[in-house]
Amino acid sequence: MFERTGEITLLLDPDNVEAQCLEIIKQARNAGHALAALIALQSFVAATIHPTHRFTPAYEAIKAVVEKHMGEIRMRVLADNAEALAEAIRQKNRQEIAHIHAALSRNGFWQAAQQAIGLLDMDDFSSAARWAEGWCQEAKKLAQAASGFPDALDFRKAGIATTEYAAMTEISNYFADAGR
Repeated sequence: MFERTGEITLLLDPDNVEAQCLEIIKQARNAGHALAALIALQSFVAATIHPTHRFTPAYEAIKAVVEKHMGEIRMRVLADNAEALAEAIRQKNRQEIAHIHAALSRNGFWQAAQQAIGLLDMDDFSSAARWAEGWCQEAKKLAQAASGFPDALDFRKAGIATTEYAAMTEISNYFADAGR
């Protein structure tokens, strides 16, 4: 086979990709970093594969190995975020709730919130639901008063971080939907 100067050929098979995925997971600082590295591996393979190898059984098997590990790690990331979110809710920690909200996609936050709410006992659930709803109502009232215009909100003037308001509004809505 002819190789052009400056090129290398990579030999991939499901077994060595499996070993690489396991090494990535082992070396990663946390599940989020492992997921990012697996996504990078998936992108690298997809971007560098020779066009004649696309959709071959070997390529599909390699893709399946990476996707299997990504799915497992995504579940770990979701579980980790759900536990952290449940703890932040129990502690009524708006900043941590906003931090988790910012780190996840909208769907990811919804999934983490559903799991987190499921981790709360009835007393924690009731207390947190009242707290979230009350905080959102008060924040909206303060933002309306700060704006000086009817039906307008100015969170900045009210000293309320919009990231916190967005996260807390979603959490409050999720509690209302769960309606235990």
